[in-house]
Amino acid sequence: MLLKENLGPADFEQLVDEQKATASRLIFTDQSIFELEQEKLFAKVWLYIGHDSEIPNPGDYVTRKMATDPVILNRGEDGNINVLLNSCSHRGTLLCTTDTGNTKGFTCAYHGWAFGLNGDLKATADDMNLYDGKVDFDTLNLKSAARVDSYAGLIFATWNNEAPDLADFLGDARWYLDLYRKRTPQGMEVLGAPHRWVVETNWKTGAVNFGADGPHAVKVHGPITQATFGIPPQAVRDSLLYSPAISMGNGHNGILPFIPESLRGQVPAFTGYPAELIELYEQCLTTAQLEVSRDLLGGVQTMFPNFSSVQAPAIFRPGGPPINMLAIRVWQPISATQMEIWNWFLVEKEASEEWKHEAMLAGVRTFSPGGTFDQDDAEAWAGITAGIAGQQSRQGDMNFQMALAYRDQIIPDFPGPGKAYPSIYGEVTEFDVLLEWQKYMTA
Repeated sequence: MLLKENLGPADFEQLVDEQKATASRLIFTDQSIFELEQEKLFAKVWLYIGHDSEIPNPGDYVTRKMATDPVILNRGEDGNINVLLNSCSHRGTLLCTTDTGNTKGFTCAYHGWAFGLNGDLKATADDMNLYDGKVDFDTLNLKSAARVDSYAGLIFATWNNEAPDLADFLGDARWYLDLYRKRTPQGMEVLGAPHRWVVETNWKTGAVNFGADGPHAVKVHGPITQATFGIPPQAVRDSLLYSPAISMGNGHNGILPFIPESLRGQVPAFTGYPAELIELYEQCLTTAQLEVSRDLLGGVQTMFPNFSSVQAPAIFRPGGPPINMLAIRVWQPISATQMEIWNWFLVEKEASEEWKHEAMLAGVRTFSPGGTFDQDDAEAWAGITAGIAGQQSRQGDMNFQMALAYRDQIIPDFPGPGKAYPSIYGEVTEFDVLLEWQKYMTA
């Protein structure tokens, strides 16, 4: 176990070796490193909180987490979005204990201190005059996030006043976010409350995997991929091996698996979507984005540090059409060896109710606590934690050395921004997540 007070920038320079494309197993197991992440990373960066469609009306709220801190996301009476620390400024009691609702304010169950939707203190346990004017109550409002902003309905917040604007933080990643979240005039909506489940692994395991790990798809998901997508494992491998992985900058990474050449004549363009939505995509996406979207088999992304998404077409009725699902999720850190996954499903607001129902079912059956793919991943990730928990086993490195073969192979004419690499098997974008993590930990 490392000692927190003894860890400095030089240590983190050694824990991730850019030249060798390796990372110490300690960054996935050591609690001291986990505690430092809370102050050096999660307190500094933009974090995903929720979707605009979850709080459409004044007074609507949901309770969420910013890393290990509980927060309340709400829409104020003025229509503005507030992100408040869910901790009473009197004695620290968890202020709001329900997941969602509508209210005019928040009252602490312990002493009755009451706060407005914007976090302003409205009342104490009794008459404020009992304090005899010796307390400045303006200093006892709820703590608010330093900055709150949104993109494509995705709401982010940060505790850091000096953080770059959200638009600058997302940067080139916005082009790729648009492929999945800004392809119709009205945009997306959330289908229900988030699914939540705990996995015995470090939060970075999920972020790196969705950054994205190509080879595991055939090895871990091979049989279920053929049953769910109607695509044989060899075709899946071909798609992953010869499709691009994208480094979008600022630690944002992802993959764009295309329909393999062997299936181009059999699989229609925009597979998994109804004609009425495709017409809207053609109105909203740019020519370059349409070029990329037509032959996409899916898509997986991680927006640094811990917000990810996955899109895939699923077939659950023999002979029936594929139904695209889109899941977004946060890898919530609990400890060095445990995370909680918060998972939502999105769909276009313009979609029919029938399509929304089918998309929800496709998501639940694939990427959810009971979904076939998440069950596969959870088992593999817990195996990592078990495999590197010992005194000897945690001394080794995580190996991303396929990146050595691919990191200089940048596609020169790829239609999207960022750096596109010719293979999802390349491990470059996975490792990029850890290189960005290292920047914050050495700052």
